[in-house]
Amino acid sequence: MALISFLGGILSGILIEKLQKSVFHGMRIRRIEKNKQHWVQSQQITRKQEKILMDDGRELQGYIYSSDVTPETAPSIIFFHGLGGFAQDYNFEVFLSSLCLAGYRVFAYDFRASGNSRIAGEPHILKTLSESFVHRVYQDVPFAFEWVYNHIGVDQQHIFAIGASFGGSMVLSQLLHEERVGKIIALCAPHDSRVMFEQHFKQGSFFKRMLYKSVVRHIPDEEAFLTAFHEESPVCQIKEEVSYGNRIFLAHSKNDNVVLFKENFEHNKFQMRLPDVNCMVFDQGGHEFAGNQAPLMARILFWLQN
Repeated sequence: MALISFLGGILSGILIEKLQKSVFHGMRIRRIEKNKQHWVQSQQITRKQEKILMDDGRELQGYIYSSDVTPETAPSIIFFHGLGGFAQDYNFEVFLSSLCLAGYRVFAYDFRASGNSRIAGEPHILKTLSESFVHRVYQDVPFAFEWVYNHIGVDQQHIFAIGASFGGSMVLSQLLHEERVGKIIALCAPHDSRVMFEQHFKQGSFFKRMLYKSVVRHIPDEEAFLTAFHEESPVCQIKEEVSYGNRIFLAHSKNDNVVLFKENFEHNKFQMRLPDVNCMVFDQGGHEFAGNQAPLMARILFWLQN
């Protein structure tokens, strides 16, 4: 009994220490984001804000990036962030800045209940998820694309879409067959979000099970919520008769512990029959491509320019 108590104490200590590190890391990132310390600081970058009107009358916060080498009518990119994040967060601001410094006009927006699109008193997106909300967030994508397509300064013959994580699922779902989008790049994109939630979070580690429970505890119909995610996922949008090799590109890390490599990247690649040159795989880097942002950007620019 003493040994069991001793081992239980060690395990509890490890769990508490891991939780503390996670909380403190999150707090540090939030402070950096609040003070915009993660922004690329250069007078050669111009950032503008603009409201986007959705079909139900909801306004979402949009952002437009350009630089001193962005032409008056420029090839343009619309970027979609991840679930729980926002367009200019710690992971993505440098991404938007880098693309505009390469001469693109870059558009992004905060999803509903995210970033500066949250209205007063509205819960965070992770506490807002439901069957209807999932469908609604995906339905916003075509309207966001129209915002870009009809915007002054956009070369309508050269519009590209990039999505990361949840945003990768959105571009592979809602823009996959939009012919006005020249190329689509999906980073760490889910293949079937229902499977991801069930296998990796609902049945995953202690911390992931706790996260899943915190998300679904306010949802009145968990089954309908998971079904909605499945219906909006790439697995339900990819068509066998369509050739995707000339416009779809994927990047992923083998050690991604959020959107698992084999269950998502490999299934997306296989179902769309993508050649290796359309894919960038890193052995390390995790969900955020840590330490590999520069080579990832190099490959993205290669895809866009060739």
